[in-house]
Amino acid sequence: MKLRGKLVVHFVSQIFLILALVVATLFLSLIFFALRLSESEADTGLAKATSDTFETWVTVDENNNWHIEDILKSAVDKQGGWLQILNGKEETVYSYRLPPEIQRQYYREDLVSVFDKKRIKKYKVNFWSANFNDKDYVILFGWESKSDTILSFLEKEEKDLADLSSYKKSTLEFIKKNQGSVYLFSEKGKLLKSLYQDIDYSQGINELELLKYGSKPWNYEHEFSYRRLSATEWLIAATPNPIFNPDHEFNRSMIGLALKLILLVIGILLLLMTTMTLWYSFRFGMPIIHTIKWITNLSRGRFEEPQNRKGRPRSRNKKGKRKQPYRLFTEVFESMEQLAETLQKDEQNRKKIQTTREEWIAGLSHDLKTPLSTIYGYSMMLESPNYEWSKEEIFEIGQAMKEKSDYMSQLIEDLNLTYRLKNDALPMKREPVRLVPFLNSFVEEFKRHSFSEGYHVLFEYQHEETMFEIDRSWFRRILENLLANAVKHNKKGTAIKVILEESKQYINLKIQDNGKGMDSETVSNLFNRYYRGTHTKDATEGSGLGLAISLELVHLHDGCIQVDSRTGWGTEITMEFKKKP
Repeated sequence: MKLRGKLVVHFVSQIFLILALVVATLFLSLIFFALRLSESEADTGLAKATSDTFETWVTVDENNNWHIEDILKSAVDKQGGWLQILNGKEETVYSYRLPPEIQRQYYREDLVSVFDKKRIKKYKVNFWSANFNDKDYVILFGWESKSDTILSFLEKEEKDLADLSSYKKSTLEFIKKNQGSVYLFSEKGKLLKSLYQDIDYSQGINELELLKYGSKPWNYEHEFSYRRLSATEWLIAATPNPIFNPDHEFNRSMIGLALKLILLVIGILLLLMTTMTLWYSFRFGMPIIHTIKWITNLSRGRFEEPQNRKGRPRSRNKKGKRKQPYRLFTEVFESMEQLAETLQKDEQNRKKIQTTREEWIAGLSHDLKTPLSTIYGYSMMLESPNYEWSKEEIFEIGQAMKEKSDYMSQLIEDLNLTYRLKNDALPMKREPVRLVPFLNSFVEEFKRHSFSEGYHVLFEYQHEETMFEIDRSWFRRILENLLANAVKHNKKGTAIKVILEESKQYINLKIQDNGKGMDSETVSNLFNRYYRGTHTKDATEGSGLGLAISLELVHLHDGCIQVDSRTGWGTEITMEFKKKP
């Protein structure tokens, strides 16, 4: 997978991971809050419970086995009560701590009485309708109120309930045993008498307060039961409320819990962000900083990867493998390694070319100086009044000076041409030409030149009507340079072939010889501007620009050039020209 794809996959996966962690944190927080809320409902002894609450606490499996959450059982235990679940036929399908005196089968009129009085025998009853597995059920929760028990005991044992001072000793002990207290009020709610007073009723009480207790019993520290004794008096029994959990305390605890959860979530998110920041800085920062240092090294001419104190590349371990933080950028580092290697080779080539160019300039100076010295010497001889020259001698001197001048002119022309090619300033006038007659004429002309005497030069072709657009003069220059190079570097008797081949898309022109060939270093430097192989002692060796000029001229003809040569086996230079569609 390419680097772009890796980065996309990596960042998308990281984003989804972060989102998953955030969602998981919020989800767990909500679950914890819901559980705490459920526990708070259980702390009120089912006084705040709803049908939805029971549907989360009670489940029925496929075999009609009932499973009750422990939180529901603890809520029932807290009030010392019992639980009974009835199906649509008023039959008990599940019960928990059900007293033996409570019936298992109900008739409809029995349930109506229970719903109306909210009482079964001595037990107070709350009821709910719930749905389990798409079936409706009735849930009964009963408990024995201690305050109600005290009043029932008083009604049974005492003749005059209003005369608190005349209560029997056994009655007082029963009240004390149940941690109760008894209060007698007037019709206006004024406290008249009390036993074991545990509540401050100095301000009195009214029936509205007792009704409020009936609607929200968890808001009161004491549980109440009362009886109207007469038109002017009524009696109240109070015991500690096992489900005391006032709304303000509940709200404060829930708000506090919510704030704690929010702070916890914020803390987790900050920790997550800090961890991810450090992780990203380690995962991406180190490779990026490493790459910047590497580029800095390259800019300063140090073509190597930054190393640690042990002299080992920072991105690799002892075994030479890429370290984990750097593996994502493997493509980048491979490109950097290739770039460093290329720059190192280029620097070596640059130094080599610099040396070669200096040698070439020195050789070229020598090549110019030699004919110039000859011309200067001949001119001094002609100028001398001490000697009279015959016509034959003057002709020979003039011919020698002309040859030297032509040679110098050729050197200067080659130098000028190579820089025009380098700056794309060479005019090209290409026109369709039948290559077979053109090449045949050139080869025959080349064979007649004294320079090629002793060499076997042949021309071969496949199709006589091969056409291609060329600039005649510059195309001749390509052939002259290549054939001259083949003659110059091979002994007489060498066979040189010019082969013309044609395909649907390309025209191939080959120059083959069976001469001494070239080594790989010579082949690799063959088309360098300043490369001439070995030395420049012979003036006929040339400028060293011929093949470089040929290469540029081939490019201008929409072609490319390849060299295949081995020492002792000869050389084949192939020019491939692309046809125009």
